Amino acid sequence: MINCCSSDCLYKSWKVVNVMVSVVGIGMIVYSLWLLKKWIQEVGLLPPPSLPKPWFIYVSLVIGIAVCLSTLSGLMIANYVGRSILALYTLCIFCLLLIQAVVAVTIVFRINWVAKIIKYVDKNHQDVRNFLLFHLAVCRLLSASVLLAQMNVVMLASILVGVGGVPSNLTRISGPFDIRQSFLVDRNYPLLDDRRCLEDILRTYMHGIFAKSFTQIRRIQS
Repeated sequence: MINCCSSDCLYKSWKVVNVMVSVVGIGMIVYSLWLLKKWIQEVGLLPPPSLPKPWFIYVSLVIGIAVCLSTLSGLMIANYVGRSILALYTLCIFCLLLIQAVVAVTIVFRINWVAKIIKYVDKNHQDVRNFLLFHLAVCRLLSASVLLAQMNVVMLASILVGVGGVPSNLTRISGPFDIRQSFLVDRNYPLLDDRRCLEDILRTYMHGIFAKSFTQIRRIQS
């Protein structure tokens, strides 16, 4: 009972964290597109030579897209999850997280964007310099925060795999509906291959309907 409750809590927590991370990913995409537009506008006002391409903005945009895709797949898998599928999902998301971390560290953190901005933006455009430096810090903070949030998703999924997957009450009905099975019988019961058994169930069901209708008519007449 305790194990079932813990699995249920982990499962719900995993879904909630997936939703929250997906919202952050959508916000990161919107922010990156807005910042890219502002970059083009601000850099267009600067004298040559112009700044290099804003790869840190592109990386933030790609991370936001990857976060949305990974969380969307997690929410889809949450409805049809089994232990093997969950383990495969966890492995794929972990590999994607490693790729994102390597790209973010290499481009966003290792490259000295502060020195580049100071070099190409002179003191006559101090407002542009301050704007770019501020949003560079925001991009770094968002990238690190999203990567940490994805690590929490991977950790929760790994723990859920370790405790046995999704609780049994969420995986009671499995597989597509078999059209040969009567709609009067629970889907979790074995398939009724005996026609006589099926006819007895239908006869009992129809007898109950007619008996109830006949009783109501007798009451009205009386």
